Amino acid sequence: MVNVAAVNVLAGLGTATWTSPRGVGYETMLEGVRQSIGFYSQLIATAELADEPDTETIELWRAEQLAWAKRAQELTPLDSRSIESIALDADNLLAADDEDDEDDDDDEDDDNDDETDDEAQGRP
Repeated sequence: MVNVAAVNVLAGLGTATWTSPRGVGYETMLEGVRQSIGFYSQLIATAELADEPDTETIELWRAEQLAWAKRAQELTPLDSRSIESIALDADNLLAADDEDDEDDDDDEDDDNDDETDDEAQGRP
């Protein structure tokens, strides 16, 4: 029988210097950064599929991705103001995308409403 000693990898970390709410805010900000990077990934992928991809715009979006990643890498949970600022920027970026999606959904709903109206009036 082999005697295997348990290793506590957390023992050397010490006590955190931030509160749980700050830690949660930091993790939330990191998720917003990941979603923002993903937002640009979607734009880039769509643009690359175009018949004539706009390489200048694609490069700008890649630069935006890099900027988002750098912003997150430079922070710790103690940087409350920066974390709040980045989280707000991510919310604004992603909210603008959500509004665009809602506009697309409204257009589809309008088309479906016309079909429903026609059916209600006995038209094919």
